[in-house]
Amino acid sequence: MPRVDHLLSDDDLQAEKESREKRFAAEDKFEALRRQRSDSLNLVDRLSEEILTLQKRRQELNTEVQNAHDSFRSLGDQQKHLREERKRLFDRLEELTHSLHKTKGENTRDKGPNARSVAADIARLEREQQTRVMTLKEENALIDRIRHMRSQLLEREKVEADWMKTESEASTVKDEILELRKKLQQANERLDSFHGERDAAMAKIQSSLGEVGHVLNEIRSKGKIRTDMLDKARGIAQQMQEMGRTVLDLQRESRKRVSEARARIAEHGSHQRSSFNEGARERAADELLSALLKNGKVEIGLGEPDEVPAASTADEKDSRRRRG
Repeated sequence: MPRVDHLLSDDDLQAEKESREKRFAAEDKFEALRRQRSDSLNLVDRLSEEILTLQKRRQELNTEVQNAHDSFRSLGDQQKHLREERKRLFDRLEELTHSLHKTKGENTRDKGPNARSVAADIARLEREQQTRVMTLKEENALIDRIRHMRSQLLEREKVEADWMKTESEASTVKDEILELRKKLQQANERLDSFHGERDAAMAKIQSSLGEVGHVLNEIRSKGKIRTDMLDKARGIAQQMQEMGRTVLDLQRESRKRVSEARARIAEHGSHQRSSFNEGARERAADELLSALLKNGKVEIGLGEPDEVPAASTADEKDSRRRRG
C-alpha cells in the first residue's frame, strides 16, 4: 500500500499505526498457525502411511495364523486317524498274542512222548524178540506190546504233524506280531512327530496372535494420534479463518480510514480551488479594466462630462492621466 501518512490526521495516524501493528501480529499468527496446520497434516499423512503398513502386516499375520491353524487342525485329524489305526493294531496284536499263547499251551499239554522215542522203543523190542530166548507167553506179550507201541507211534506222528502245522501257523502269527509291533513303533514315532509339529503350529499361532495384538494396539494408538491431529488441524483452520477475518477487517478499516481522509482532502481541495478560481477571475477583471482605462477605452465619472474647448485641448497623455 502506498504511503498515505501525509493524508491522515494525527489521530488517524495513531489509529493506522495501531491497526498496522495488529495486522502484522495477526498475519504472523496466521503464518504460525499455517505452519502448525501443515505440520499436523504432514503428521497425519505419515501416520496414515504407518497405519496402512501396519494393516498390511496385520493381514499377513492373520494369513499366517490361518495357515498355522489349518496345519494344526490337519495334524489333529492325522493324529486321530493314526490313533485309530494304532488301536486296531493293538487289538490285532492282542488277539494274535492270545491265540499264540493258547496254541502253545494246547500243544504242550497234548505233546507227550515224541514219535522218534516211540520208534526207538519199538526197534529195541523187535531186536529183543529176535535175539532173546523167550517162552511163548513172553513172546506173545512182547508182540502185543510192540503192536500197542506202533499204534502209539501212529498217534504221536499225527499229533506231531498237527503240532508242526500249529507251530508253522504260530510262526506266521509271530511274524505278523513282529510286523504289527513295527507298525506300532512307526505309529508312535509319527504320533510323537505330530505332537512336535502341533506344538510348533500352536506356538506359531500364539506368537502370531501376540504380534497381531501388538499391531492392533499400534494401529489404535496411531489412529488416536491421527484423529487428535485432524481435530487439531481443524481447530487451527478455524483459528486461521478468524485471523484471516481479523486481517481483512483491519485492512478494510485502514482502507476506509484512508478513503475518508482522501475524501476530506478532496472536499477541502475543491473548496480551495473554487475560492482560488473566484479570486482569479476578480483579479483578471481588475487587470483587464486597468488595461482598458490605460488605453482610454473606458472612462469613469460620477456626472455629465465636462465641456472642454477645442482650442485648449491638452496633451492626450495629460488628458488620460486626468481621466485616470
